[in-house]
Amino acid sequence: MAPANILDYIVLHEMVHMIYKDHSQEFWNKVAAIMPDYESRRLWLRDNGIKLDI
Repeated sequence: MAPANILDYIVLHEMVHMIYKDHSQEFWNKVAAIMPDYESRRLWLRDNGIKLDI
C-alpha cells in the first residue's frame, strides 16, 4: 500500500474531479490550493505506483 500522504493526494485528486471533470489548469489550481505540495506526491506516485502491491 501507498504511504498515507500519497493516499491523501489520491483522495483529494478524485474529489476535485467532482468539480472539474478534466485536468485543466483550474483543476490543478484547486488541488494546489488545498495541498500545496501535491507535485511531490504526484511524482512519488508516478515513480512508485507501479511497485505497489494491492
